[in-house]
Formats: sequence, C-alpha cells, structure tokens
Amino acid sequence: MVAALALLAALVPAMNAAEAASDDELPADRQFPFACTVMDHGLGQPIVDNQEGLGVPVYEEAEDGSFDPGSSPVVGYSRDCLADTRYWYYAFGTDGRGYVVRGPGNTDPISSADLDGLLADQGTELATTEVVDVDGVSEVPYLVRHERGVINRFIYSISVLVDEEEVLSGDPSATDGAIWNERLVYQFQGGVGIGHSQGRFDDGADRGPEPDRTNVRARAIKGEPDRLSKGYAVIYSTATRTGDHYNLLVGGDTAVQVKDHFVDRYGEPRYTVGIGGSGGGIQQYVYNQNHPDLLDAAIPQRSYPDMTTQTIHVGDCALLDRYMDVDAATDELWHDWDNRKLLQGLNSIDGFFGSIGRNLRGAQEVLANFDVIQHPPQSGSSECLEGWFGLSPLALNPNFGSESNWELLGDQFDGVERTHWDDAREAYGTDPDTGFARVPWDNVGVQYGLGALLRGELDIERFLDVNARVGGWKESPEMVQEAAPFIGVTGGSFSPDRDIPAVIGGALDWDPWSARNANLSADGGETPAPRREGDLTAIENVYRSGLVTLGAPEREIPIIEARDHLEHVLDMHNAHQSFAVAERFERHQGHRDNLAIWWLETDEGGDSPALTAFYEQAFDTIERWITNLEQDPDLAVGDARPSDATDTCFAIDGSVIAAGDGVWDGAFDADPAGACSASFDIFTTSRMEAGGPVSGDVYKCRTMPVATAIDEGIYGEWTPDADVQTRLEAIFPEGVCDYELAGVGDPRVEVPGAV
Repeated sequence: MVAALALLAALVPAMNAAEAASDDELPADRQFPFACTVMDHGLGQPIVDNQEGLGVPVYEEAEDGSFDPGSSPVVGYSRDCLADTRYWYYAFGTDGRGYVVRGPGNTDPISSADLDGLLADQGTELATTEVVDVDGVSEVPYLVRHERGVINRFIYSISVLVDEEEVLSGDPSATDGAIWNERLVYQFQGGVGIGHSQGRFDDGADRGPEPDRTNVRARAIKGEPDRLSKGYAVIYSTATRTGDHYNLLVGGDTAVQVKDHFVDRYGEPRYTVGIGGSGGGIQQYVYNQNHPDLLDAAIPQRSYPDMTTQTIHVGDCALLDRYMDVDAATDELWHDWDNRKLLQGLNSIDGFFGSIGRNLRGAQEVLANFDVIQHPPQSGSSECLEGWFGLSPLALNPNFGSESNWELLGDQFDGVERTHWDDAREAYGTDPDTGFARVPWDNVGVQYGLGALLRGELDIERFLDVNARVGGWKESPEMVQEAAPFIGVTGGSFSPDRDIPAVIGGALDWDPWSARNANLSADGGETPAPRREGDLTAIENVYRSGLVTLGAPEREIPIIEARDHLEHVLDMHNAHQSFAVAERFERHQGHRDNLAIWWLETDEGGDSPALTAFYEQAFDTIERWITNLEQDPDLAVGDARPSDATDTCFAIDGSVIAAGDGVWDGAFDADPAGACSASFDIFTTSRMEAGGPVSGDVYKCRTMPVATAIDEGIYGEWTPDADVQTRLEAIFPEGVCDYELAGVGDPRVEVPGAV
C-alpha cells in the first residue's frame, strides 16, 4: 500500500506581479513562519536574528562546530535563515561525481599529487572536459569553484570552472582563475510544494553539515544538461525549486537577486539561458513574463504554461474518481479503465499499474475482503492517479501537507493554512470574513463528459448522472483532515502494516477521494450535488498577479519546448501542455514564432537513450538563435530562427521523424494530422472534455441558460427533450459553460453583455 506523503514528496507581462491585490499582506511577511534548512546543506546553523522564539532554534556549538539539539543550549533563534557564504572546490572524476578538494575555511594549499590521491582513494581519476569559446583554452581538467550562501532567505549557488592552480592554492572568495565563456545558465527545478521552508539544495550530497561529494546528476552545480563542463557558469536557488514552494512571485524576485549577485561577482554575461523541467519549465515562462531582463532564451523541459491553471482540471480528478468508484460502482463502463478518460481527459489504461495504482489495488483487495469498500479493485490506472494523486488535498486542504523541517517550528505552525493558496496569499488575496486565503477553483456550469456525449461514447443517462453527483470541493474553513491513505491512525504518514488493520477495524476511514471535503448529493443525485463557486476576487487577482502565463510577455525570447513523450506511462507531464502554451501565445501575442515544440519518443518504460543528446541539441540550437539576434538586433525573434529551430519530433534514437511547419497540425485543430501529431498519442483534460479550450486558462466559465445552449447547438445533433432539459436545468441552475467566451475575471479580453 502507498505511503502517501512519501509518494507526494516524490512528485509534482501583460500585468505586472506588483499589481496583484494582496489585501493587507506585507511582502516582508511572505511565507512566514519559515523553516531553515541551511544546516542540512553545508552552510552551518543559521545566524541568530532574534531572542523572541521566532523561527528555528540556534544552538551553542563546540569548538569543532558540532552541536546536539537534544542537549546544547539555545543561544537564539533565526527567523530569516541567513548564513555566511561558503566556498568549495570540486574535482569531478571520470565516474561523473564531484569530490570536495578544499571545503569551507580550508585555505591550506595542496599539491597535484594530493588531488590525484584524493580521487584515487575514491576509485576514480580527474576528468577532463572540452570548453566552448574560452580564449586560449580547449581541454581542461574538470575543476569547479562553488559558492553557496543565502539570498532572500533561500540557498543560492554559483558554479564556474577554474584552473588547477586556483583549486590547489587560490582564495575561494575571489574570482581568479575562472574558465568562463561569458555565458550563464540558470538551472530551475520542479516538483510540487507549499512553502514555509528554505528548501532542498540539489547537489546530490547526503543531507548533512559537510557535503563531501555530489552525485552524477548534481544539476544545481552542473546544470541539466551539463553546461558547466563546457565553460558556462551555472546559478541556482532553492527559491526556484517548486518542489518546496510554488510562490513564483517570491521565486522570481529571488531569481533576479541571484543573477544580480552573479553579475556583481563575475560581470555581465553575454547572455543567460534558462533550463529546467516541469516546475522548472513553468518558471521560465512565468519569469520571462514578470522579469523580462532575467533570461535571454529558455529551454523548458516537460513543461506546463504555469502551475496555478493546472489546479483547474487536476481539482476534478478525485471528484470524478469518486463518482466512478463509488456512485457508479456497479457500472461496468467504469470498470474498464480505458474509459475513464471519457470524463477525465487525461490518459487512462486498463491493465497498467504504476506505483500508485499498484499500491491502491493491493489495499483494495484486502479491504474488499472485509467489505470496507464496495467497488471492485481497480483493473488499471490513470494519470489522475499516477501523476496527481494527493495533489488536490495538497493544494486545497488547509489541514494537510508538510515541507522540509517544519517540525523545527513547533507550535509556530499552529493555525497556519497548509495550502498553495496560502503560500501565495499575496497573489490570491485573503478573505476578510474567514481569514483564509482566497481560492479561485470553480466548477459551476462545467458539463463533465460533454465531448464523449457528442462523440456518442457516453449516453445521456450517464452524462446526467455524473453531472448530478460529481459535486465540488468545500470551502476552506469547512475542510477537515484527510484520511487513509493520505494519513495514518496516528495523524502522521500512512503505514500499510499498521493502518490497513485500523481501517478494517473502523479506527481510520478509507478515503482516497477526499470525499469528506466535497459537497455531495445526499440522495443519489436526485437532488444534484452543489458545485464549488470560485472566489471572484481570487480569480481577478491571480490573472493580474503574474502567476498565470498570459501569453503576451513584454519581451519575446527564443524558446524551445523540449518534451520527452510520457503519455503511455501515465506520467504527470502530459503532452498536450505544449499546445496549451502555443495556444496562449497565438491568442494573445498574435503568433508563436518564438516558440518551437520539440518532442522525443520514449520506450515502453518512458526512457530514451537519446534524452541527454536531445537536450544538448536544443541548447546548441537556441544558442545559434541567440547569436543570430546578436548579429542583427533589428530582427524579430521569429525571423532570427536557425533552420533547425522549428517544430520537430524525434524518434527514440534521436533521429528526426519530421520537422517544419505543419508537423503538429491536427493536434487540437480541424486540420489533417501532421507527421508529428500522427506519431504520438495526445490526450486532453476534464475541462477540455467539457468543452473548454486547450489553453486551459479558464478558472470560471461564463454561463448561458440551458435553453440557450440547446438553441446554439452545444449538444450537437442531439436535442434534449423537455424532461432532459428540465433535468439539466436542475443540475445547472446557473446555466452551463459557454467556452466561446473568455473566462470570468480574465483581464485580456472584454466580454460585453456576457451572461
């Protein structure tokens, strides 16, 4: 069975950010209380900044710097988690790992023999690397100066190649000996987190006070792909790792400060390229919009347009799963998991089991034997489960969720709302009546399964039933703590050996759908379940805040959207997101000439031996694109494209399947399928299946009366009779979505006279 919190941890301007309505929230208080993590990542304890008990305790240290939280006296507290800057020299071995040659405070010179001996003791030898465009230098030892400290409360780093003399005897706080080609990489990182933590630094070292080596990946130091080895400088910050928080207003501010610090140390780079996947890709879109001078080009990998609009359809997943599992438990249509995509849009596969589906099925088999559940154990799985399971409560439920080192804050965390909305409260706003962060999530008027109805894949009885019974999420003050398999009987993480018996014995509820936090029908849908009305102020605020990628940034930059195709393994990085970005650009920028969509085929396990080369090729191509712009600054970004900076799809071995205009035709338009569209499976979302746009940026639809919808042909060739119309009007008393109109609160389009 799944240990849900551990699995969750493994998961996922047209308007200026300063214009967001933030009610009375002070920027200085963003994300407080705040848990320090500097002591876990080589920076020692944080600096004492108060004696009032705010933040984490700081302990008296012995002469060797050690301390024991259980017995050492507390000398003060740190609210802001500042720490002194420290420096490391790394030697990267032929095994791919970086080994600390001289660490913080070590100014004693060493010899070349000492360096070779250190690596030999690890069973490796010093690697060499070929650098690009560094005067008088071609092949050099892979030696690195790494600076790490705190900027804007988050851990940052700067990594550059240096010569051997610098590593052996140089001053680490200086910038001498750098082997730098005057190009800068900002490595962004993904994941899904809800803040109040300084975050995790991704050097691959074991968590502890003195890292002595990296792992092979070490993307915070090398970048991904590794451009450090080619002479680029690489910067990174835990503020720009979304696995720890998704407040991209804080993240963007910090990214600017980190780059400014780099410029102060090393000088202005020739250009800066953003790289990073998932949430790391999202940040590139959002920060290009909000901070147009930060990046000169972007390579978002496995990306989405933004995070906040993903909550729109992801919030439907558990509601629809509960309907199919519980309300329609005897309906064999939903026993075949291939059919779940009729409602959810995201891919679902009968007979496929990822880790979530496999563990849930194991629990279901036991619980069914004891009549705890009435539905059959699942026979397959879906992206809603494998990719997004538990992320609705993580985003929505103020009682659920945790992040790194929260336990150090003790009772300071009492009463803190544990949601994404609260983490970015200055974007969404605060409800003055409840004190909770405002929530934009809404499903009023959404006709789940409309597309399947129009295609003849869902009959009218099922269409009416799901829409009458699906319900919506409760308001934040009404939500309660989750149950199994999200938490265990002790209130902590779920443990199958302990907690499955507790479920069987009635001491713990089984609720993988978070049904306790949904508004449902009390009479089987005869009285339709109420939908959730989004907070209109939250919707207006978030559009203007900078969290939504609106599609018309002040500055156009070259972008290659690099995606390895993962639909067949039900990975959360669903492929249609490439077209969600493209649609926003085309609709609001008027074109997407600065965006190339690149996809790579993967094997049955979701892997490709060409993935690293795929990313390297994207990087090399985008650099030639930048060079063309440098040579002729008057060129439009689209006109400066190299010939290969075009829409392209690649086979699993990295060879080109097709490239050029039209290869993605038919993906989400009426044109015949292009060569790339025809080569890959592409799925939708629950809101697209309900008639919504591929752009996925409608929080709350504008509605029209059911009678108007019938007159306008929204139900295609089928015309509801009087009884069905009456039932639809009971299910949708406020009308049904009119997705031909812009969403409520969208500042990009005026909709005069909309209902």
